[in-house]
Amino acid sequence: MAEQERSSPRFPVAALVMVMALITSCATSASASKSPSFSGEWAYAKKCDLGHYLSLHLQQRGNRVTGDWSEGTNVRGNDGQLQGEVRGDALYLRYCSDDGGTGYSACPAFSEREDQFKLEKGQLIRYEKYGSSYRRTVALYPDIAGKDVPYDKDCSDPEDAQ
Repeated sequence: MAEQERSSPRFPVAALVMVMALITSCATSASASKSPSFSGEWAYAKKCDLGHYLSLHLQQRGNRVTGDWSEGTNVRGNDGQLQGEVRGDALYLRYCSDDGGTGYSACPAFSEREDQFKLEKGQLIRYEKYGSSYRRTVALYPDIAGKDVPYDKDCSDPEDAQ
């Protein structure tokens, strides 16, 4: 019997593997870019009207977010842990309180109520849940070491805003 000559592939296997890796890499990058990054330190500050301060430290891995929070006024405050997930262009967070105060469950049990956050023009906008809808409440700024966070000057008493 005559031996059949086996033809070698026109496209080397190594090149094929490289092309597949590039396609996978591009697809992964494209899907990752669809989900915004909420990671970082975020802060809100208002001196007037008894003050209002909010600080979030967010660590994002994929669509999961963990971290810690602190919120208070010129009179009192609380802090704790947070966890949430990114759905589309929004972040949904649930909280627990280190001391079980302010209407949140004591850690490690997280509250059922979620706040929604969206990135808009370099700010992290907080939407608090009221019934079945969300209302915009405050805009947090990136908290950069050595740089003051802009104060919210929307005050009930105009003299407080100065």
